[in-house]
Amino acid sequence: MKAVGIVTEYNPFHNGHLYHIEQAKKLTGADVVIAVMSGNFVQRGEPAIFDKWTRAQVALQNGVDIVIELPTFFAVQPSHIFTEGAVKLLAAMGVEDIVFGSEHADVDFLTLAKNAPDVQLSKKSDAGNFKDKKQTFASAYAHELEMSTGFKLEDPNDILAFGYARAVSKLGLESQINLRPIQRMSAGYHDKTFTEDQKIASASSIRLALHKGKLEKLADVVPNETKALLSSSANTINFEQPFWQLLKYRLVTDTVGQLGQIYQMAEGLEHRLSAMALGEPGPQSYQSYIKAVKSKRYTFARIQRTLLYTLANIKVDQMQAAMQDAYLRVLGFTPLGQQYLNVTKKHLDLPLISKVDMSLAKSNLRLDYKAGKLWQMLATGDNVPQQDVSRVPILVEKEK
Repeated sequence: MKAVGIVTEYNPFHNGHLYHIEQAKKLTGADVVIAVMSGNFVQRGEPAIFDKWTRAQVALQNGVDIVIELPTFFAVQPSHIFTEGAVKLLAAMGVEDIVFGSEHADVDFLTLAKNAPDVQLSKKSDAGNFKDKKQTFASAYAHELEMSTGFKLEDPNDILAFGYARAVSKLGLESQINLRPIQRMSAGYHDKTFTEDQKIASASSIRLALHKGKLEKLADVVPNETKALLSSSANTINFEQPFWQLLKYRLVTDTVGQLGQIYQMAEGLEHRLSAMALGEPGPQSYQSYIKAVKSKRYTFARIQRTLLYTLANIKVDQMQAAMQDAYLRVLGFTPLGQQYLNVTKKHLDLPLISKVDMSLAKSNLRLDYKAGKLWQMLATGDNVPQQDVSRVPILVEKEK
């Protein structure tokens, strides 16, 4: 069986995602669609509005055949680590193609990646001109890329596309995996609004409409399964205020030295975080705190991720160790996906995990387990289900 891979967050699943799946099948002629999906926290450092199991089920009801969790140590990261982690998992699953949306689908991203500036993205101290405090590292890198290739890398999906290409090249997968960009449809990645005649809206605009209680606006931009979830709002995230209360406790009680041990706490950021939290009268909300901390050097996403690492007490050595032990955590499959897994599991070069016990939760999956517990603390509704221990993959009989 031929498999195509896609990288997703589904926060929440909408018509644009449905189009993505349909195009992935059409372009590649694949029998099986494998989605690598962020777990309970997404790349920008925010909790997903529905848990990973709920989002996996909706994906399986709408054309995906296997959902693999992108572990926290890859999912909540800058784009170059996020994309490399996703490519690594999809390659291990034996996909022949990766299909992704792009604002410039005609660009040869693999060639672009090969001609990119040779900068160690994970080590800012090695970057020379990239230490300019007046701009973010991402902006500085995009400028250097434009100078060397003529391509301006600024649109979110193009940044991810470039990351996939860079990962394929770095991991030596050019003969194994074809990269297939498709033109992003209508809604922009960060669009906050959509019109009544639109059938595709951004996940950002859908979350905003949900937050404002305007569920009637969502009827035409999400499939029925998502519509039902949004209407029930059972076990969703009431994010900012409880998150801020927990985070503020950490920021106020931890010393600057303790904060300095947190992953990605570089360039004295711990001093800024502590000073802003301890100041008088002090920020009254999560958003006001981020705005107070924000500077030209740090993106909002960088700050949000660092704050999540702080709340979860994820230290540098813990993250680095976890990233060396990648695995394939199966969240769910269709009968066709199950058949594919039965054939391929004998040849996998990464551990395949279908059930988690406490021993595994405290070792290999310790960061995902911690993220799941934190998500449960932030979730609303009664009887929020366990996220890891004793959970088994979902089997969805319905196929589209």
